[in-house]
Amino acid sequence: MFDVREKVAIVTGAAGGIGLEIAKAFASEGVKLVAVDISEDLKDIIKDNVKEYSFEPLIIKADLTNNTEVEKIIADTVANFGTIDILVNSAGVNVRKKLDEYTQEDLDYIIDLNVKAIFNISNKAAAVMKERSYGKIINFSSTQGITCWNGNGRFSLAPYCASKAALIAMTKAFALDLAKHNITVNAICPAFVDTPLVRPVKDDAELYEDIISRTPLGRFAAASELIGPTMFLSSDASSFVTGHALLVDGGWTIE
Repeated sequence: MFDVREKVAIVTGAAGGIGLEIAKAFASEGVKLVAVDISEDLKDIIKDNVKEYSFEPLIIKADLTNNTEVEKIIADTVANFGTIDILVNSAGVNVRKKLDEYTQEDLDYIIDLNVKAIFNISNKAAAVMKERSYGKIINFSSTQGITCWNGNGRFSLAPYCASKAALIAMTKAFALDLAKHNITVNAICPAFVDTPLVRPVKDDAELYEDIISRTPLGRFAAASELIGPTMFLSSDASSFVTGHALLVDGGWTIE
């Protein structure tokens, strides 16, 4: 039921954090992995970390905000593996500033990757999935798309929260539009995960204590704890689940 062997999966943001953990897990489960990231070190990172695999991973350095490069990701995947079964959108960015300090460039930076890029690659991947009437799209949103936190007033996450809320809405819209093609589209909404993206928050004693006190399970998630939810949504175990935003938040949103 949870079998993903020989499925073709694109994982964005594969050079670190959640994306790298998912890439490793997919490869070890016999997935035909396509690892995508903008990092110059992507090739070395994948070779150093993805040790167990049945199929040689396809490694693609690309800027997801560049439409031409996104088209190449899709084309190269199909050329190498014949189709696309799974797309995991884990690439994302964040900026923390006072509300009145945000610039147009900051807003564009966040929205371009967290919303526009995911729309584009999902739409293009879905076109391939439609050919076989099968597909799984998993978007990494955030609890910040549901309930916002501002570090007790020390900064604003307004653009980030907006982007993650938009991604949840986009997930539902894609799910509705693609259901007739047997393509499911779901979101995973973590709270605070111990990754480089949130390391500055964890390293700040005041912010860290605030987060821990608000989290019933009393800790950050490990990036590896996002593997299980991703495997579920990538497999036929979730065949009747679509348009859902799955909270993996240690209880952050209970209250």
